[in-house]
Amino acid sequence: MNKILNLGIIGVGVIGRSHLQASINQKNARVIAIADINEEALKSAAERFKIEKCFTDYHELLALKDLDAVVVSTPPFNHAEIACNAASAGKHVLCEKPMAMNSKEAAKMVEACNKAGVKLGICSARSRLMPHAEMAKEYISGGKLGRVYYTRFTSIRRRGRPGIDILKESKWFLDSSKAGGGALMDIGCYDIDLMLYLLEDLKPLSVSAIIFRGVGGRLKMEAKYDVEEHSSVFVRFKDGLASSFETTWAANLNPYQEVLIFGSKGGLMLNRPSPFTYFTEKDGRGMALSYDLSIDWGLIQSLLIEDFARACLEDKPPKTPGEDGLKVMQIIEMAYKSARLNREVKIDEI
Repeated sequence: MNKILNLGIIGVGVIGRSHLQASINQKNARVIAIADINEEALKSAAERFKIEKCFTDYHELLALKDLDAVVVSTPPFNHAEIACNAASAGKHVLCEKPMAMNSKEAAKMVEACNKAGVKLGICSARSRLMPHAEMAKEYISGGKLGRVYYTRFTSIRRRGRPGIDILKESKWFLDSSKAGGGALMDIGCYDIDLMLYLLEDLKPLSVSAIIFRGVGGRLKMEAKYDVEEHSSVFVRFKDGLASSFETTWAANLNPYQEVLIFGSKGGLMLNRPSPFTYFTEKDGRGMALSYDLSIDWGLIQSLLIEDFARACLEDKPPKTPGEDGLKVMQIIEMAYKSARLNREVKIDEI
């Protein structure tokens, strides 16, 4: 393979264009082709980013001999089909989040890519590329927290429902048959992915969850709207660790993001935009150390492409490999089943 990864982008909507933008100044990757069933969007992206090879059928893109990898940035309902077809064509795959509609599809993607000997990266890796994530990982792996026994992740939007409050043209976010779910699938996957990164080799055992839709009263809409605005998820892992995830697209509260990590020797609070804070004891007295860590979202998107290209070119695992993406999907699927059945669900039930 060359020292530069030749990429194709499948789906050039808002997310696909962000991948195109992030690829402009990459030293180890370049976009040589794009595909989208929307001819107008395809033409617009081609003109803006000066891409010559454009296809309305992504199979034609996969047939390009000089193409090394694809970024799948379509709605979730066809992630698995496209990823498996790309693997069969010998192309590495970077797939947008959520990885798939369910854990069965995710498992097929992992199997197809492993069988073909190609890399599978998941874009929930964005959470792993944030500066506070790297710093937290250093604290945990360095033993500063002792034994981590509980974590809590909270992501609250005041009004941030895709298709309603933001990204208003993207109504598919609201349709479970296309999106797979609502807030938990869309943004909760980031928090679950981050936990898997920080604590490593976690094995989920069971999940208890509730979901809710109806904030602000009933909306008058022509589009299908059957996904949750809020989810609260409690996960049990092997070896006694537990974690909770509160994820909200819409709430009558101020927007808020926080990660709390509870350890026997110390704890971490990763608020955004508040400081990264380490809590511990010294000489029998409590102490806290705080650090201001800024987040550049454009840089993170660029790092996502850079990391995936490096993984493919150097035969290394991408920041979020498909196997971790599968664990995220298992937890989400257990959560939805738990909410539907109103009881705890074990992993052997999905």
